[in-house]
Amino acid sequence: MNMVPEIWLNEWVRWLIAAARFGGAMALMPGLSSPQVPPLARATVAFGAALSGIASVPYVSLDNFVLLSVLLLREVAIGMLIGFSFAAFVWLVEWVAEIVDWQVGFGFSALVDPLLGTKAAIVARAATLLAGVLFFQLDGHHWLIRTVALSYKLLPVTPHLALRTTLGESWMALVANGLLIVLPFVIPAIGIVLLTDFVLGMMGRAAPQLSVLLWGMPARIGLAVLVIAFSFTALPNLCEKLLRHIAVSVPTLLSALRT
Repeated sequence: MNMVPEIWLNEWVRWLIAAARFGGAMALMPGLSSPQVPPLARATVAFGAALSGIASVPYVSLDNFVLLSVLLLREVAIGMLIGFSFAAFVWLVEWVAEIVDWQVGFGFSALVDPLLGTKAAIVARAATLLAGVLFFQLDGHHWLIRTVALSYKLLPVTPHLALRTTLGESWMALVANGLLIVLPFVIPAIGIVLLTDFVLGMMGRAAPQLSVLLWGMPARIGLAVLVIAFSFTALPNLCEKLLRHIAVSVPTLLSALRT
């Protein structure tokens, strides 16, 4: 008589375990990690996506509550590692855009970024918002769900978890190579700013009576804004390469946790 309730309880626990990994990933993914997203909406999306991962979750014993708690914490940690990796998609774009902001002088007038809830300058804010849109336009949320589903092959549901030094090395490789991918977005603007500074410096030394600071700074900012506007056209292609790089690098990160 008690078999049916026990079966239902086991299924609910399997769903909860799957939701722990999917929920950890989606809690940090671009878009859902925004403070404006209600926690109930995040939980709904996480439990809905977890339906695709129930088949990969084996039946677990319900007698040992401590072991079950450790298992849930392990699944959340794995999911958060995946979500943190995909969140780097937006962070890397913001980081390189901030280089231009501080080089041009926009960094002194920071605005609140609605996507991350932090302060960002003009170019960084625009680049972050565009990267957030491109994440969904390039099916980044599908890549994330697919990566979480494939992670069950690399890290099956067990209470054991190993940490190796290769985890840090893999993470540094992901960030460093990601920066190299999106760095061409800001190289033209940095180049034109440095060239303008050089020309203005030469003109100021050759003809001090021209008052270079009065008209030089507006010209410097105008040229930088013009080059940045053209650089934004290359951002979708760079973001697509960055997303593929992250999707390929995440399995290497997960392999560092394999026992």
